[in-house]
Amino acid sequence: MTATPLSPVELLLKYDQPVPRYTSYPTAASFSSAVGAKQMRSQLEQPSDAPLSLYVHVPFCRHSCWYCGCNRITTQLGSKVVAPFLKTLKQELELVTAAMPSRRRLAQLHWGGGTPNYLNQEEQQKLWQLISEHFDLEPDLEASIEVNPEFLSREEALGLRDLGFNRISFGLQDANPEVQKAVNRVVPEEQLCQAMKWLREADFESVNVDLICGLPLQTPERFQATLELVGMLVPDRIALFSFAYLPEKLPLQRKIKAEQLPSQRERLMMLDQANRLLISYGYDAIGMDHYALRDDSLAIAAREGQLHRNFQGYTTGGELDLLGVGPTAISQFKHLFSQNQRDLKPWRAAIEAGVLPVERGLEVNEADVFERRGLIKEVMCHFRVMIDLKRFAREWADLKELATDGLVMLHRDGDMGEVVVTTEGRWLIRTIAAVFDPQQRQEAKGSRLV
Repeated sequence: MTATPLSPVELLLKYDQPVPRYTSYPTAASFSSAVGAKQMRSQLEQPSDAPLSLYVHVPFCRHSCWYCGCNRITTQLGSKVVAPFLKTLKQELELVTAAMPSRRRLAQLHWGGGTPNYLNQEEQQKLWQLISEHFDLEPDLEASIEVNPEFLSREEALGLRDLGFNRISFGLQDANPEVQKAVNRVVPEEQLCQAMKWLREADFESVNVDLICGLPLQTPERFQATLELVGMLVPDRIALFSFAYLPEKLPLQRKIKAEQLPSQRERLMMLDQANRLLISYGYDAIGMDHYALRDDSLAIAAREGQLHRNFQGYTTGGELDLLGVGPTAISQFKHLFSQNQRDLKPWRAAIEAGVLPVERGLEVNEADVFERRGLIKEVMCHFRVMIDLKRFAREWADLKELATDGLVMLHRDGDMGEVVVTTEGRWLIRTIAAVFDPQQRQEAKGSRLV
C-alpha cells in the first residue's frame, strides 16, 4: 500500500534542523583568524582586468529592530559618527586599490547595513564620489542600496536615483502595528505606501521588499493582510525570510517575548500561505525564499540558468569577485574568503596603521571543495544537478531517502545521476544542498528551517 505523501507543512516539520543558508561553500562557520591581511593583500595583488562587485557596509541605525542579527551600531549622533566613518572608509579604499596592480572596473555595487540611508544626501554623494575616485563604474553598472522606509523622503528617493542607484530594497517585514511594536520597528502603512510611490516616481529599475515570517504576535490572518498590501504595492522582487530566534547568540532578541512567537505549525501555515498568494500575484519562486516578477532580471536569470549566489544572496552578476569594505564586510574570491573586523574600533585601528582590516577568513584550494561548491550552487540556484555516482555514492543514497518523501526526483544514466528538486523540495532546498556538505554530517550548523 502506497503511503500518503506528506504535506509541505509535515515535510518542514520532519526535516526542521539547523542548516546553512549556503551563501558560500565552505560557509562562514569555517572562517578562521589564521587568514588575515596577508592573504587578502596577496589576492588583491593578482593582475586582473575582470570587473568587480563592491559591497559597502554602513553600520549605523537610528534605533534597533529587535529581530535583527546584522552588524550595526545604534546611535542618534548622525554626522558626528558618519564623518569619521567616511574618512576611515576613504583610507580603506586607498589601501585596497593601492594593492591592486591596475585600476579595476565595477559591474555591481551594493550598499548594505545597518541603514545606508542613515547617511544624509550630502554624505551619500560623498560616499558615491569616493567609490568613483577609486574604481571605474561600468555604463551598465547594477547599483543597489538598502533603505529604511521610515526615514525615506521623496527628495532622498529622487536623489539616490540621480546618484546612479537603479535598484533599491526596503524592509517591510510586517505591516501590522501590533507586530511592529513587538519588534520595535514601527512604520505606518501609509509611509510604506508613500515610500513605494516615491521609488516608482524615481523610476528605479527594480524595487525589492523584505518580509519576515515568524515574528511575535504574527498570525496567519495578520500576515495575510501584509501579503495583500504587498500585492497592492507590486514590488519587482520579494525576499521572504523565516525569523531565526536566537536569543542566546543575539542579545537584542531577548527583548522579544518567546511566548508571543507563533507556533511552528502557524509559521509553516504562513509560509505556505505566502507562497500560494505570491505565485497567484504573478511572481516566480526564485531559488530559496525569493520571488520576482517574470520580467525582472532575477526571474529571467533563473529561467535561463544564469542565477548565482553569494554573501549578498541571489544575484545576476555571474561569478564576479566580491570585494567588501567597511566593518564586518565579507569579500569572496575563488580561492579566498575574508571578513573585515566586525567592530568599528579595531576596523579603524587597523586601517590607521596601514593594514587591511581583515579579522578572519578561509583559503580554498582543494579540487573536491570546488566541486562540492559547484554542486551546491546548482541545487540552490537551478534546482537540478548531475553527479558522478561512483564518487558520490553516499550522497546518492541520502538523496534516495529524500526521494521517498518526494523532495527530489532521481534519474540514473550509467555512472551519472541526475537530481531534480521537486516543487515540494524547494521548501527544503537547504536540506537537499546539505547532502553535498561533509561538515553537516559531522555537526549540524546554521539556522533552523522554520
